[in-house]
Amino acid sequence: MSASLVGHLARRGMEVVAKSNPEKHPYKLPVWGAIMLGGTVLAFLLVLSMVEYTFGRLIPALVMIESPQDSIVFEPLPTDDVDATMNKDPELEVVKPRPITSSFRTTIQLLQSKGGFRARFRGIAIFIVTQILLSWTANLVSIIPGIPKPLGMIVASVALAQLLTAWTHIVISDPSPKTWFRRLPAKSTWRKVAIPTAIAALAEQVAIYVPVYVGLASGLNIDPEQAANLSSHEQKIIALKGVGISVLAIVLAFLLVIPSAVTLTRVQASLLSDAEETIVPFDRSFNGKVTPEIVGGSGVVGMLDAWKTFDWSARIRLIKAYAKVFCMQLALSALFTAVIFFQIFIIVGKDFKKIIEHDGKNGQANFTF
Repeated sequence: MSASLVGHLARRGMEVVAKSNPEKHPYKLPVWGAIMLGGTVLAFLLVLSMVEYTFGRLIPALVMIESPQDSIVFEPLPTDDVDATMNKDPELEVVKPRPITSSFRTTIQLLQSKGGFRARFRGIAIFIVTQILLSWTANLVSIIPGIPKPLGMIVASVALAQLLTAWTHIVISDPSPKTWFRRLPAKSTWRKVAIPTAIAALAEQVAIYVPVYVGLASGLNIDPEQAANLSSHEQKIIALKGVGISVLAIVLAFLLVIPSAVTLTRVQASLLSDAEETIVPFDRSFNGKVTPEIVGGSGVVGMLDAWKTFDWSARIRLIKAYAKVFCMQLALSALFTAVIFFQIFIIVGKDFKKIIEHDGKNGQANFTF
């Protein structure tokens, strides 16, 4: 949404500049103006993508698998200070370490200790490849008559479950000299993650398309020009409907997307090779719920156990992380929108007011992009 807003502003600015010359010869957008607007939009998309990947995907994956560290029990050292020991019982003191992922700062410090600045983008290569293959596969499946695009995306996610699992393993484990395609899990792992992957993909599609279709059924797909001609009461009704759709999307995210994503990530993490160590504390036994294959077990945590062993403190930590990412994206969108407005003003000059069309019918000024 924020990216398209900046794009609309930039395009509108170019259109206004092109039409601002009253003479017969049309005014051409100066090269420096095009470079400035294009560079700003490109920088916005790049920064937003970096925030989305590092803070919106990588760090939440670590939050999802970090296990509470064992409490550190120690006995205070003896001291000759009489006041220091007076009225104090000689009992052991217990300190519970704070989770590494409790803050972005400590998590970023951990990542940088594992590979410098580039560690913020660990797994980016396989992530890009997977996203491209997901898009291609989903479009290919959707060509089949009777198969909608949401179902195509679910099929694509299940088909590429090994790649999705490999990304999780690369993100949560210590750096390895192996390339990403050499770190793909064994083919036998596909059947262990296929169902959790399908459920997570289904939850995501439901959270996307249910609000969309509810919005369409509520009449929110009206043209912006028609919306400008509505009465104030009708505009309030439209606004309330929009708020309701947003609330619905948030509720679906909390009830469906987050639990299914956590479950999938923890199931994937349980399949990490014993030869690889995680960069955050991780209980491979899931409180004794997982039995290794070497002793006759399945070697993978069940979906229900994966969610139940994700305690409430970790759930709150994850929600806080997502809330921080949302605020970061909102701040970035506001900043770049202001920059785009300023740049359009520099390019257009006195004709900047043409970006704002005046509605003579109701006396309101409306932004049109």
